[in-house]
Amino acid sequence: MMRVLAKIAYDGSAFSGFAPQKEQGIVSVSNTLYKILSRVGIDSKILAAGRTDKGVHASAQMIAFDVTHRWDLAYLRTLLNKKSYPYIFFISLRYVSEDFHPRFWATWRAYRYLVGLQMPNPFSARFVSYEQFGDIHRLQEALRLFMGSHDFVFFKKQGTHSKDSIRTIMQSYAYVYRDFLIVHIRANGFLRAQVRLMLGASFSYARGELSKPQLQAQIDAQSRYHSTPVSPNGLYLCGVGYSSMSVSTMLSSGEKIL
Repeated sequence: MMRVLAKIAYDGSAFSGFAPQKEQGIVSVSNTLYKILSRVGIDSKILAAGRTDKGVHASAQMIAFDVTHRWDLAYLRTLLNKKSYPYIFFISLRYVSEDFHPRFWATWRAYRYLVGLQMPNPFSARFVSYEQFGDIHRLQEALRLFMGSHDFVFFKKQGTHSKDSIRTIMQSYAYVYRDFLIVHIRANGFLRAQVRLMLGASFSYARGELSKPQLQAQIDAQSRYHSTPVSPNGLYLCGVGYSSMSVSTMLSSGEKIL
């Protein structure tokens, strides 16, 4: 048995989220991946670096699956992309050690949020948000408040099951590029809907609807003042990182990334 690590991108608007769904008629990313792999004769459990919510996209999700014989990965990637078109794309494949886990070995994950500065365009509406984000300087100030380790109990979707809600934010900033406001947030991990709730509160502060003491109190897990998440349309899981040590043991006998 050999383990393959794949970097994939997908259009989240086509799915109910990444997590498997048992109900008939509900299409998830993982359910679709199982069908794609089975169509090329691969019957394996799928491991993922994280679970994106309904409507959230990915430009760099990491998944792992096992194969019973050694594939030519260039050929396998071509085969998988023919089966997964148009909503999922396999960016790269590599062989990794059999104990590699894309979630537990990850040291950070990053999300990018795109907000259109122009009037809503129906051809990009599934991939770009059109939020009123307020003053960009106040937005930058709000995003800086999230830096460091905090208990995000008031920045997670109700019903979230996790051992604890403490996460460490490593980067949190916004910038304007062409016709978009882009927010980048990187952390050691995220709770369900955490990024969308963080952005909702930050935009509210930038619009002058939420005071700095109120935002700080919610970040400090003292009280909840804002609970409306931003739209998932413009949100992308854009990166997953691994330590240099794990990367050195990740590849089996010098495998190249395909």
